[in-house]
Amino acid sequence: MTTFQTLCAGIFLMAYYFFVLRKYNTLGFRLFSLFFFTSLAVFYWWYIDYADLKDVEKNGAATEAVVLKKTADDIEFRFKDQNGKMIVRRQMGGVSVDEFASVSEGKPAAVLYSPHSDVVFLKSSYQRQLSDNIYILFFPGLLFLIGSLCWIFLRKYRVHAHGDGSIYEYVTDENGKIVLDDAQSSTTKSLRNYATMSKLFEIFGK
Repeated sequence: MTTFQTLCAGIFLMAYYFFVLRKYNTLGFRLFSLFFFTSLAVFYWWYIDYADLKDVEKNGAATEAVVLKKTADDIEFRFKDQNGKMIVRRQMGGVSVDEFASVSEGKPAAVLYSPHSDVVFLKSSYQRQLSDNIYILFFPGLLFLIGSLCWIFLRKYRVHAHGDGSIYEYVTDENGKIVLDDAQSSTTKSLRNYATMSKLFEIFGK
């Protein structure tokens, strides 16, 4: 995700919080929104990988590459493309422990790459991901299910903002009784401060 996309996502989430969650303030809907947007993010990352796999499946070419460098689960390759030009590409992530151990720096390895993008896969890694990729969708589906259950069973609880302009909030039950207050709990207060500062550092650190 680019810096501009990250900034737009941050602005959207802030606007969603102030104009939607503050108005429809049930705890169930708040948690549903959290799980829903998390599931969307996971689906987005899945779709990027899926698009790369389909690109190689449709347009990919097989060749033998030299492994230049191995870092964590990233592998850097050098090989000649279909035009005879020497290029360097990196497979970032998606490499299993066995696949990572099967190649050595300075040694040849079978790869598949797309002539239309910077995508490259270790051949064994590509074949595994092509068959396993669909199962990753169970995770965002599970998150959506959990969020839906939270919406159903916690809809009677409401989240309110303190009227002093602080970032802290409190939760009331269907009778209006306060059952949790950020400002009064040292644990939730610390978590709230940490989450807020983390978001700020993430946004301005881009």
